[in-house]
Amino acid sequence: MKLSWTGSRADTRAASAAAAAATVIITLQLASKATRDALFLSTFGVAALPAVVIAAAILSVILTIMLARIMARSRPAALVPRLFVLSGLLLLGEWALVGPARRPAALLVYLHFSALGAILISGFWAIINERFDPRSARRTIGRITAGGSLGGLLGGLLPERVGSTLPLTTMLPILALLTLIASGLVLAVEHGATPQPMTDEEPAATESMLIGTRVLRNSSYLTGLALLVTLTSSAEGVLDYVFKARASAAATTGEELLRFFAAFYTATALVGLFIQVTALRSLLGRLGIARSASLLPAGVSAGAVGALLLPGLLSVVMARGIEVVLRNSLFRAAYELFFTPVAPQEKRATKLLLDVGAARVGDVVGGTLILSTLALTTGGAARILLVLTFVLSAMALAVARRLHRGYVAALEGSLHRRAGELPDALQDDASALLQTVGGFDLSGIRTRAAFPSARQDPLRQTSASPEPATSATPTETPLNQAVRGGSPDDVRRALTTFPLSTEQVETAIELLAWDAVAPAAVAALRRVASSNIRLLLRHLLDPDEDFAIRRRLVNVLAGTHSPKAFEGLAQALNDRRFEVRYRASRALSYMAGQVDGARIDRERVLAVILNEMGVDRGVWESRQLIDGAEEEYSPMEAEVLRDRVSRSLEHLFTLLSLIYPRETLRLAFHALHTNDPYLRGTALEYLETVLPDTIWDRLLPLLEPGEAPARIRGSADALRDLLASRESISLALSEARRQDRVKSSADQND
Repeated sequence: MKLSWTGSRADTRAASAAAAAATVIITLQLASKATRDALFLSTFGVAALPAVVIAAAILSVILTIMLARIMARSRPAALVPRLFVLSGLLLLGEWALVGPARRPAALLVYLHFSALGAILISGFWAIINERFDPRSARRTIGRITAGGSLGGLLGGLLPERVGSTLPLTTMLPILALLTLIASGLVLAVEHGATPQPMTDEEPAATESMLIGTRVLRNSSYLTGLALLVTLTSSAEGVLDYVFKARASAAATTGEELLRFFAAFYTATALVGLFIQVTALRSLLGRLGIARSASLLPAGVSAGAVGALLLPGLLSVVMARGIEVVLRNSLFRAAYELFFTPVAPQEKRATKLLLDVGAARVGDVVGGTLILSTLALTTGGAARILLVLTFVLSAMALAVARRLHRGYVAALEGSLHRRAGELPDALQDDASALLQTVGGFDLSGIRTRAAFPSARQDPLRQTSASPEPATSATPTETPLNQAVRGGSPDDVRRALTTFPLSTEQVETAIELLAWDAVAPAAVAALRRVASSNIRLLLRHLLDPDEDFAIRRRLVNVLAGTHSPKAFEGLAQALNDRRFEVRYRASRALSYMAGQVDGARIDRERVLAVILNEMGVDRGVWESRQLIDGAEEEYSPMEAEVLRDRVSRSLEHLFTLLSLIYPRETLRLAFHALHTNDPYLRGTALEYLETVLPDTIWDRLLPLLEPGEAPARIRGSADALRDLLASRESISLALSEARRQDRVKSSADQND
């Protein structure tokens, strides 16, 4: 069975609109920052910068709290375009004011862009996070952030060209026009989206629990994100002050500052665009989201150390450039991906608080540190501020490295949250596994009238038709008599009525190969299994034992609570027959929560999984069961999947459930069989995040054909695959020999 998924046309159009919107929005952001800084510094000077940063941060926090409450009750797509329009109108008003009152206008422009600009960026990414599922978001994030990097390039070139030929204030109406264009593109991103369904609890939560601060208190994951944003913003603010102080000292006019900042943002945008195009997706895949996010504080720490060792404008520009490049490329992509598995209502209630509120808190912290340093020192403030930058970044690095577990838990929560659309798991009680065996379909396999061989049972009749026993000897039992008589009804009655003695366990084991009485033999053996573990395991693990006996012995042993049985079933995971391995993995999954002291060797299970995926694709897709499995405990499948489930894939997920959360694996397995792209994307993202690369690289082509990364195969790879395919080769040869014997026998009869 093939499981594949490709994005819809609506998703493709949305991704294109998002990339275009990112280009315009980042152009707007960087051009406005250059305009804001140049206008403010040329009007007030660098000494006034820390105070206005703190004032802008406080205003931003107030706006964030107000808008977060609104966004918690509505979709971001309904609010964000209107905010862009409002920002454009404010820009036109400030443009009209700048001529007669430059100082108030410069202050308003700084507060406007500092307070509302970050909110607009956050709102745009909130729309992206709700528009795409986690898997699709990872696929499209590179394209969107590449558009943002292109916007960074344009955002640097635009003010540089304006500053070289026109007055600084000409930028204000140009920025107003960009906000109107951004509003239209943001609307296009949402077009064709299917709203994520709310759970039953969410409508009520909107009025009570889902106030942003309460959600943050209840989620260590979101709290960690808030702390990461606060620390990185604090470090950025402190480093930015040192950068702007050195720049202001080197420039004399507002137009010169505008051109300097424009050149700086152009250069950083070019580097960021290069990273987006060449390395972003591979780095996200190789490093994971948490490690990718940690590159920002690591890079800033390194830049601060470099600026300390080599004082001067160039080293500070390099440190600030590293911060800008990493923030706008890897950190932005990783940070936004952190939100994709968060519940929509929680995301709406908290994202503004995290994106803007936490960042502005960081600005306040950074501004306070700057003012304190300037007040307490008469010289060498820059060096102290660089040391503070290093300390803050080191703290942020420690927080970022801890977010991986939170992201995995959020993915699990996303699967569980939408589990109402999936069938319930089978009951985890003993009756699901132990009460019946059900009917056996053994077409094509010789039905036994008594026992498989004289070696295995001395009571077996040598004649073609068994003769009834004339009289019972003192050592004979009702079971022996029934077997001698050859009547399945009598054998079943004896197995059901009389308990097995120690001497009769071997007889009952042999009866597992007799289809007509096998269910009764299984039930009888289960009643005495705990006291005969060693004997049962000897037959199970004997490669020369009859296949019918071995596969049914798994169900017998699964009913025990013996660590020895558990270990024996773990050894059966390496059996040459798929059905034995399949049933053993199911039994182990059931027993894992029942057997005291049962231990699952992670590396051992991973090795078994690699072997399972090493077979030829034709063997993988065609594996079937001889005996029905509907009566057994199944950690993965519910009844609705029985007609379209891949036994190989189900077996693989059962094995994974031995070392990963079983319920989450079950939900992921079901999600892959649905037509819900959000569920499928979330399941794939979870699997890629938690599985080792060696497993994921082989599993992905089985889930999404054509998605595996291209690799050059060497002789070692070919040999490994050949050895891994020994099962399929052996079984194919055995089947060929069987067909030859059947054909030869038919020719003789003719």
